[in-house]
Amino acid sequence: MIGTVLGGRYEILELISEGGTSLVYKAHCRMLDRIVAVKILKDEYSNDLGFVQKFKTESLAAAQLSHPNIVNIFDVGQQDDTYYIVMEYIQGQTLKEIINQEAPLPLEQAITIAAMICDGLQHAHERGIIHRDIKPNNIIITEGGIVKVADFGIAKAISKKTITYGGNIVGSVHYISPEQARGEPVTRTTDIYSVGCVIYEMLTGQMPFDAESPITVALKHIHDEPTHPRVLNENIPRGVETIIQKTMAKLPAQRYATAQELRNALLSFSVMGAAGNGKEGKGKNTLLPFISRKPGNGGKRRIKRSTLVVIGIALLGLLAGFLFTNHGFFGKEVEVPDLVGLTMKEAQDKLTPLDLTIKKVGDQSSDKVPADQIISQTPAKGQKVKTGREIEVVVSKGAELVTVPSVIGKTYDDAELELRGLGFKVTKEPKYDDKYTENIVMSQKPGAKEQAAKGSTIQLLVSQGKTPGKVVVPDLMGKSLDQAKKILENSNLSLGTVHNETSNQYAINKVCQQNPNAGTQVDEKSIVEISLSTGPGSGGAVKSKSINYTIPDGQTTNTVVIQVTDGNGSRSISVPGTRKPGEPVSVNINYVGSGRADVYLNDSFAVSYSLP
Repeated sequence: MIGTVLGGRYEILELISEGGTSLVYKAHCRMLDRIVAVKILKDEYSNDLGFVQKFKTESLAAAQLSHPNIVNIFDVGQQDDTYYIVMEYIQGQTLKEIINQEAPLPLEQAITIAAMICDGLQHAHERGIIHRDIKPNNIIITEGGIVKVADFGIAKAISKKTITYGGNIVGSVHYISPEQARGEPVTRTTDIYSVGCVIYEMLTGQMPFDAESPITVALKHIHDEPTHPRVLNENIPRGVETIIQKTMAKLPAQRYATAQELRNALLSFSVMGAAGNGKEGKGKNTLLPFISRKPGNGGKRRIKRSTLVVIGIALLGLLAGFLFTNHGFFGKEVEVPDLVGLTMKEAQDKLTPLDLTIKKVGDQSSDKVPADQIISQTPAKGQKVKTGREIEVVVSKGAELVTVPSVIGKTYDDAELELRGLGFKVTKEPKYDDKYTENIVMSQKPGAKEQAAKGSTIQLLVSQGKTPGKVVVPDLMGKSLDQAKKILENSNLSLGTVHNETSNQYAINKVCQQNPNAGTQVDEKSIVEISLSTGPGSGGAVKSKSINYTIPDGQTTNTVVIQVTDGNGSRSISVPGTRKPGEPVSVNINYVGSGRADVYLNDSFAVSYSLP
């Protein structure tokens, strides 16, 4: 790569650094005769066209930012399969290098750094750009002590790969917000949470959360609270600790609303001092005199006369090429049709009548567009181009296959987070089990190490705990509400909805109906609903009559049911148990108005009594 000239103007001089997604080179811009930094995507990202498209879009948006505390982007380009960003060249150190060498940093120094980070973020946030990957490696301190926030152009593109990609990039998980770890939408307070993690590390020398697995770190951001900063560094004032804790609140609404609000809180503390803690601020804010300035001319270089001549010739050549290729100014223009969703052959058939051709520039996995169909095109549909133009397209490879990890034995929450982080959907089927404790995954489909399409669903069988025992529903009829509650509790059952209804048989506020009925066998902790009597209905006062009946000779045992019909309609009264021949049955009937009571033995009519 050394000696390569990108875009006809950026000559690569030397490698400066290597990150998780890119290589950074020092380069010479031949056109403007200045030193720049060129960030080049690594091959594994350059081959991912979806990632590249996000990279281009976000880089171009970030190029609109111009602020002393943001690394300025000059250009975004592509040469063959090489994608690059041209940025201002900064001589200095990353904040991570400074933390590794000097942490914990002095309070004034850490506050000044954080305030400058906030200044840069506030500028970006006001223009609708969220960084999403604030970390010490993305903060550069110049030799003059100025803080520069880097990598605005790549942050959104890598946000969904932060946990799932290998290599250095997994380090970003140490600074992500809880909402990022859950895969939820981000806001400006997402960056504020990450700044809190950076302040924490500057003042303690430790990251807020750490573990061997990136997934475990992400879970800690969601569920755990970090060790209080003052436990790790007793010289941190309580007021600063409070600022850090607010900045790192789990809920976005509980953090500082803007980067400027956080900056003001930090600088106010710096001015006022740590009142009540015995540690006074110095009452002033300074630049950071902790990087030695290397000697250099420090001035701007003039553009040589010979360079101007070269630029002029190049411009004339560019103009000539425009005039004499593709029919110059007078070539025929046509409108580009929509090719998305077509196969290559279908697309070419559509382009041929327009004197256009097609060129496949790459393949891309997609869980929405079937294999061999076009995902995207350049130029886009509706644009005017000259005849003879090639239309570049990206073709779907179908859904991306991902190896399913084993989540058996993990909690459902942990399993869901891991699977969703890999791009899967998750369904939960609860089931009682005597082996696995509650909320533990017992089985999964597809199984571990099987290949499944990204975006497909993983079915998890999750334990509800031990299988409940069986109990018999007690008889609650005629009981008060308090009595019914106590009886159900003693039977390891729960009281459900309490209804009200008229009853000619039971007094007011006594149980007159229950569901399930008494004697029914149900699971422990099942719900039983009851109805409380509101007294008799519209039929009038309640009367009473005793039905005395002797079981006739015949069957060995008999079930007895009395069907009562009165002013309130019909109802059945079941006589508990079974009765033998010759055994007397005595039932007191409460009724309204007049009617009759029909006795049934084993569901067969036996005798009827009048109710006057």
